[in-house]
Amino acid sequence: MRKIIVLSAMASSVLLGTNGDLMMGHGVKATGMGGVGIAVSHGAESAYSNPAMLKDVKGSEFVGSVTMFMPEVNFKSDAGSDADPRMPAPTSEASKADQSFLPEFSYVHRNNDHVVWGIAVGGTAGMGVDQSGKNSGAFGMETALQVAKLGIPVAYTNGALTLAVEPVLQYSILQINYMTPMGASKNPKSTSIGLGMNFGVAYDMGNVTLGALYQSKIEANYKNNISKAMGDFGVRSVTSGDNLDQPAEMGLGVAYKMGSSIFAMDLKRVNWADVAGYKDFGWKNQNIVALGYQYETSSWAFRAGYNHGKSPIQELNGAANDPANYDNAGINYFNLAGFPAVVEDHFTLGGDYSISDAFSLSLAFVYSPEVTETFDTTAMTYGMAYQGAMAQGFTQEQAMGGAGQASASGSTAEVKHAQKALTVGMTYKF
Repeated sequence: MRKIIVLSAMASSVLLGTNGDLMMGHGVKATGMGGVGIAVSHGAESAYSNPAMLKDVKGSEFVGSVTMFMPEVNFKSDAGSDADPRMPAPTSEASKADQSFLPEFSYVHRNNDHVVWGIAVGGTAGMGVDQSGKNSGAFGMETALQVAKLGIPVAYTNGALTLAVEPVLQYSILQINYMTPMGASKNPKSTSIGLGMNFGVAYDMGNVTLGALYQSKIEANYKNNISKAMGDFGVRSVTSGDNLDQPAEMGLGVAYKMGSSIFAMDLKRVNWADVAGYKDFGWKNQNIVALGYQYETSSWAFRAGYNHGKSPIQELNGAANDPANYDNAGINYFNLAGFPAVVEDHFTLGGDYSISDAFSLSLAFVYSPEVTETFDTTAMTYGMAYQGAMAQGFTQEQAMGGAGQASASGSTAEVKHAQKALTVGMTYKF
């Protein structure tokens, strides 16, 4: 029970994921290097990126950090106003979920020359918007997905090779609410607990280090949220019910040390299309490349990086020429209105300053430039206008004619998303 309370605190903030719904980097040091960490040691923070890189921890180490996310999300859709001329024309409006805080903690201890173990807890993924009271055509959408994990990594080193395993406990929360013609929804906040495993490998060749990572998928079910929301909006093609599993991840990394400098690259793949929930929402598997640089002295370090992951959200055919496209248009709408994980590029800076041999402070900053996505929701407009006309007593022929007229010019959902994040951390070695 105590573990669940701790994880709940970690997941208490709404954030916008940067690689899909996943955080771009874990820990202040990896974040400053563009998320690179599969083949670079970040001390106790490596429990998040690749537990095999804990091999470089000398004794005991505690790391804590807090990230302030500052997303800028503006949404606009004319699907509702085109379907019902009594609704006001929408304007692009900013989500009120524009700031949140996310803590992370990790502790690692070296048992002997071969074995290092630890514990790490922190937020790993999330998305959320708040369009309540806005005239954006978002139907007052309020969403919050928050995912936190507790891991217990164990790394074993023999010569140049390190193998690591990390059992993971995931605690997550989802809530989706909105305005309907019958009034505001009252969907409850749903929680889910799941188990997974992380596996890490590192091979140290002196100036060159190679790393590999595999994280298993973790099942999650959010009762009375996804299925209720899809039903209220008339989307029937989401057959996974309330399941929204966190996908498996795999990655390879390489780092080259030259004097006081380290150049590193990570390649990762996230299998969104292979898990329940995301597959039904049309998310595609995502390839991520991260490049990082570090210059380190005995008293300070400088880091910089770049991270790119193409948005996994792909537009579905939402044209009104086929009634079956209503579900596609509804999914297009929901992806952009409620879960706009469309940011692709991230530029990072970071650094350390050692106050003593045991204590140091760290800082990282992430800037993600604005991305605009516009998806077709014309079939959604057609369906809403048709259902509205039928509810008012019109004949089927009259309803079809009115719906065709309402959707003749087409309708879209548009989101603009940019993000900044500042992470502050500290390390204590003993």
